[in-house]
Amino acid sequence: MTLRASKPAFNVREKLTELGRRFGLKGSELAAAETVQDARNIISAGRKNLIINGDMRLAQRATSATASNDTYNTVDRFNTWINYNSGTHLMSQENDAPPGFSKSVKYTSSATGAVYHIFQQNIEANNLGHINAGTNDALPLTMSFWVKSNRPSTYNFEIINDAGSHHIVKQYTIKQSGVWEHKVIHIPPQTVGGAMTVDDTTGYNLYWFLGGNSSYNGTALTDNWASYSTPRRNEGGNATLDSGEYWMITGIQLEVGNNATDFEHRSYGEELALCQRYFQKKKIGYGRVAHFRTSGIMVFAVDLPVTMRGTSANSITQDTGLTQWAFRDGVSPTISSIQTNNSSYDGSTLSLLYSVSSGGTADETCFYYGGGSLLIDAEL
Repeated sequence: MTLRASKPAFNVREKLTELGRRFGLKGSELAAAETVQDARNIISAGRKNLIINGDMRLAQRATSATASNDTYNTVDRFNTWINYNSGTHLMSQENDAPPGFSKSVKYTSSATGAVYHIFQQNIEANNLGHINAGTNDALPLTMSFWVKSNRPSTYNFEIINDAGSHHIVKQYTIKQSGVWEHKVIHIPPQTVGGAMTVDDTTGYNLYWFLGGNSSYNGTALTDNWASYSTPRRNEGGNATLDSGEYWMITGIQLEVGNNATDFEHRSYGEELALCQRYFQKKKIGYGRVAHFRTSGIMVFAVDLPVTMRGTSANSITQDTGLTQWAFRDGVSPTISSIQTNNSSYDGSTLSLLYSVSSGGTADETCFYYGGGSLLIDAEL
């Protein structure tokens, strides 16, 4: 007996189309990827955020302060350039944030007549070597962030290269008052301006402009990198934050590629260590063994949790909790002040020199308690 089996015909093209629908847009792109690198670029695999403290969780210095010019006032890694004809701006770390975030930074204005107002992060060139900036092999970048303001308008965002010779100015628009909005800015490859010097100095300056007067009015925006222009702050038009207005930001991510992917949430400990490369608030503690180099100079060493940037600090100071105390063989030497110009660090070891008013003896040791905290600044 002969058995015959038949199977209905099917349309191969139709089945492939259905398969594509199951994959979704990114799945189809991933299936079509020709190399492993193509696949990694599509899904943005691996560590990606070039911004430190982009979710504004770390604020070693303070959670609220009057914004001052060229100063790191509150949240780590972000400083302010500010000059208004009258009034001030309060910079603060806030608990108000969009879903997925717990903190943000806020500028609240009681000022008028902006000469300039800039929110800034400088990225160390050591963290940018892989983007090949300033060469024909340069990679595109994508900037994304959440922003909220009661001043809906168009604002400028700028990146300046390490040589300060070229920049790009892009814009984003806040559409509604008092609503968190997600913004995405595409940055084309920086193929001009010369190859970036990859070291521990600034690789990119990132500027969010919140104001600038007519002396900074520029030309129309371009979509590419151009020679640096000083009157850039209002290039293409830019809003100015005035009295009674505020501006908030969080969830800042700068990543390689043409896609804005989900924010990279790093652990608190890891983010703190990244911030401490540039600034540390280190408690001195009790019972440190110190050494009198001379009768008027006391020296002791402090181990730092991470290696700080560079080979010397911008400044080493002590906060207002300072209460100097030392003891040596029944004598209480009088410790007057830290010698900020002579104190320094090498790797993760900090050497501190203090002036001694009385009670010091050369080559003797003592126990020292400084109270408060050391403030070690190695910011770009």
